[in-house]
Amino acid sequence: MGVPGFAYWPPAVIQRIPDLPWPWRIGLGVPVLLGAVLAFGVLISLVSDGYERPNTLEAGRSDDYEVGAPKLFEEDDIWLVRPSGAEFLALYDRGLESGCPLQWRREFEFMDRTGWFVDTCTGSAYDLVGLCFSEACRGRSLDRFAVQSAGGELIVDLRALVRGPAGDSDTEPVIPPPQ
Repeated sequence: MGVPGFAYWPPAVIQRIPDLPWPWRIGLGVPVLLGAVLAFGVLISLVSDGYERPNTLEAGRSDDYEVGAPKLFEEDDIWLVRPSGAEFLALYDRGLESGCPLQWRREFEFMDRTGWFVDTCTGSAYDLVGLCFSEACRGRSLDRFAVQSAGGELIVDLRALVRGPAGDSDTEPVIPPPQ
Protein backbone atom coordinates (compact mmCIF):
# COMPACT_ATOMS: atom_id res chain seq x y z
CA MET A 1 0.00 0.00 0.00
CA GLY A 2 1.53 3.25 -1.06
CA VAL A 3 2.15 5.67 -3.84
CA PRO A 4 4.85 4.82 -6.39
CA GLY A 5 7.93 6.93 -5.72
CA PHE A 6 7.00 7.55 -2.11
CA ALA A 7 8.29 5.02 0.40
CA TYR A 8 5.80 5.83 3.15
CA TRP A 9 2.55 7.11 1.68
CA PRO A 10 0.29 8.04 3.36
CA PRO A 11 2.36 9.24 6.29
CA ALA A 12 1.94 7.39 9.57
CA VAL A 13 0.16 10.35 11.19
CA ILE A 14 -2.59 10.31 8.57
CA GLN A 15 -2.91 6.52 8.86
CA ARG A 16 -3.61 6.88 12.60
CA ILE A 17 -6.48 9.41 12.26
CA PRO A 18 -9.25 6.76 11.96
CA ASP A 19 -7.99 5.22 15.22
CA LEU A 20 -8.35 8.50 17.16
CA PRO A 21 -11.45 9.10 19.33
CA TRP A 22 -14.08 11.40 17.74
CA PRO A 23 -13.28 14.49 19.91
CA TRP A 24 -9.69 14.38 18.64
CA ARG A 25 -10.85 14.08 15.03
CA ILE A 26 -13.13 17.11 15.45
CA GLY A 27 -10.34 18.98 17.21
CA LEU A 28 -8.14 18.43 14.17
CA GLY A 29 -10.84 18.88 11.53
CA VAL A 30 -12.35 22.18 12.69
CA PRO A 31 -9.10 24.20 12.55
CA VAL A 32 -8.24 22.67 9.16
CA LEU A 33 -11.69 23.56 7.83
CA LEU A 34 -11.54 27.11 9.24
CA GLY A 35 -8.08 27.55 7.74
CA ALA A 36 -9.40 26.51 4.33
CA VAL A 37 -12.32 28.97 4.61
CA LEU A 38 -9.95 31.76 5.66
CA ALA A 39 -7.58 30.99 2.78
CA PHE A 40 -10.53 31.04 0.35
CA GLY A 41 -11.68 34.44 1.72
CA VAL A 42 -8.19 35.91 1.36
CA LEU A 43 -7.98 34.60 -2.19
CA ILE A 44 -11.36 36.16 -3.08
CA SER A 45 -10.39 39.53 -1.58
CA LEU A 46 -7.10 39.59 -3.52
CA VAL A 47 -8.77 38.72 -6.81
CA SER A 48 -11.86 40.99 -6.56
CA ASP A 49 -11.89 44.73 -7.18
CA GLY A 50 -13.51 45.40 -3.81
CA TYR A 51 -16.24 47.86 -2.90
CA GLU A 52 -16.33 51.17 -4.69
CA ARG A 53 -18.47 53.99 -3.41
CA PRO A 54 -20.95 55.21 -6.02
CA ASN A 55 -20.16 58.48 -7.79
CA THR A 56 -23.69 59.85 -7.54
CA LEU A 57 -26.69 59.66 -5.27
CA GLU A 58 -30.12 59.60 -6.86
CA ALA A 59 -32.11 61.47 -4.24
CA GLY A 60 -35.58 61.22 -5.77
CA ARG A 61 -37.93 63.76 -7.28
CA SER A 62 -37.74 67.42 -6.33
CA ASP A 63 -41.51 67.38 -5.70
CA ASP A 64 -40.93 64.96 -2.81
CA TYR A 65 -39.12 67.62 -0.76
CA GLU A 66 -40.82 70.30 1.29
CA VAL A 67 -39.23 73.67 1.93
CA GLY A 68 -37.48 73.59 5.32
CA ALA A 69 -37.69 69.81 5.86
CA PRO A 70 -34.19 68.28 5.45
CA LYS A 71 -33.81 64.59 4.63
CA LEU A 72 -30.84 62.51 5.81
CA PHE A 73 -29.13 59.98 3.52
CA GLU A 74 -27.31 58.17 6.30
CA GLU A 75 -25.17 55.83 4.17
CA ASP A 76 -23.73 58.80 2.28
CA ASP A 77 -23.56 61.24 5.24
CA ILE A 78 -25.65 63.85 3.42
CA TRP A 79 -28.51 66.10 4.43
CA LEU A 80 -30.55 67.15 1.39
CA VAL A 81 -32.20 70.50 2.07
CA ARG A 82 -34.69 72.61 0.16
CA PRO A 83 -34.24 76.07 1.71
CA SER A 84 -36.47 77.80 -0.87
CA GLY A 85 -38.59 77.06 -3.94
CA ALA A 86 -36.17 75.64 -6.51
CA GLU A 87 -32.92 75.69 -4.50
CA PHE A 88 -31.44 72.43 -3.16
CA LEU A 89 -28.34 71.89 -1.03
CA ALA A 90 -26.54 68.67 -0.13
CA LEU A 91 -24.83 69.36 3.20
CA TYR A 92 -22.14 67.06 4.59
CA ASP A 93 -23.37 65.41 7.79
CA ARG A 94 -20.36 66.33 9.91
CA GLY A 95 -19.81 69.26 12.27
CA LEU A 96 -17.03 71.70 11.40
CA GLU A 97 -15.14 71.51 14.69
CA SER A 98 -15.85 67.99 15.93
CA GLY A 99 -16.46 65.90 12.82
CA CYS A 100 -19.47 64.38 14.62
CA PRO A 101 -22.82 63.75 12.91
CA LEU A 102 -25.52 66.42 12.87
CA GLN A 103 -29.14 66.14 13.93
CA TRP A 104 -32.02 68.10 12.45
CA ARG A 105 -33.97 69.47 15.39
CA ARG A 106 -37.18 71.17 14.21
CA GLU A 107 -38.15 72.19 17.75
CA PHE A 108 -34.67 73.24 18.94
CA GLU A 109 -34.71 76.92 19.91
CA PHE A 110 -31.59 79.04 19.46
CA MET A 111 -31.41 82.83 18.97
CA ASP A 112 -35.21 82.95 19.55
CA ARG A 113 -35.79 80.80 16.45
CA THR A 114 -36.60 77.11 15.96
CA GLY A 115 -35.32 74.67 13.35
CA TRP A 116 -31.55 74.04 13.48
CA PHE A 117 -28.96 71.44 12.67
CA VAL A 118 -27.16 70.59 15.92
CA ASP A 119 -23.71 68.99 16.25
CA THR A 120 -24.18 65.89 18.41
CA CYS A 121 -20.81 66.36 20.18
CA THR A 122 -20.41 70.11 20.69
CA GLY A 123 -23.98 71.38 20.41
CA SER A 124 -23.02 73.91 17.70
CA ALA A 125 -26.05 75.20 15.80
CA TYR A 126 -26.28 75.54 12.00
CA ASP A 127 -29.14 77.10 10.08
CA LEU A 128 -31.01 75.53 7.16
CA VAL A 129 -28.26 76.41 4.62
CA GLY A 130 -25.46 75.16 6.90
CA LEU A 131 -24.16 78.48 8.28
CA CYS A 132 -22.84 78.16 11.85
CA PHE A 133 -24.17 80.57 14.48
CA SER A 134 -22.40 79.14 17.55
CA GLU A 135 -19.29 80.81 18.92
CA ALA A 136 -16.92 77.93 18.09
CA CYS A 137 -17.52 78.12 14.34
CA ARG A 138 -19.40 81.40 13.77
CA GLY A 139 -19.43 82.53 10.14
CA ARG A 140 -18.34 79.21 8.63
CA SER A 141 -20.61 76.95 6.58
CA LEU A 142 -20.95 73.19 6.41
CA ASP A 143 -19.19 71.47 3.53
CA ARG A 144 -21.42 70.46 0.65
CA PHE A 145 -21.85 68.47 -2.54
CA ALA A 146 -23.16 69.66 -5.91
CA VAL A 147 -26.84 68.97 -6.62
CA GLN A 148 -28.27 68.76 -10.14
CA SER A 149 -31.84 68.45 -11.26
CA ALA A 150 -32.43 66.38 -14.38
CA GLY A 151 -36.05 66.12 -15.42
CA GLY A 152 -37.24 66.69 -11.87
CA GLU A 153 -34.87 64.03 -10.48
CA LEU A 154 -32.26 65.22 -7.96
CA ILE A 155 -28.73 63.88 -8.40
CA VAL A 156 -25.96 64.55 -5.87
CA ASP A 157 -22.35 64.34 -7.10
CA LEU A 158 -20.46 62.41 -4.40
CA ARG A 159 -17.05 62.70 -6.06
CA ALA A 160 -16.16 66.16 -4.80
CA LEU A 161 -16.77 67.54 -1.36
CA VAL A 162 -16.65 71.33 -1.57
CA ARG A 163 -15.70 73.48 1.41
CA GLY A 164 -18.66 75.52 2.59
CA PRO A 165 -18.60 79.20 1.65
CA ALA A 166 -17.69 81.74 4.29
CA GLY A 167 -20.68 83.55 5.66
CA ASP A 168 -21.27 86.81 7.42
CA SER A 169 -21.87 86.25 11.12
CA ASP A 170 -24.30 89.18 11.13
CA THR A 171 -26.55 87.48 8.57
CA GLU A 172 -30.03 86.48 9.65
CA PRO A 173 -30.29 82.68 9.95
CA VAL A 174 -32.33 80.81 7.34
CA ILE A 175 -34.95 78.90 9.28
CA PRO A 176 -37.81 76.71 8.09
CA PRO A 177 -41.22 78.27 7.56
CA PRO A 178 -43.71 77.93 10.43
CA GLN A 179 -45.67 74.70 10.47
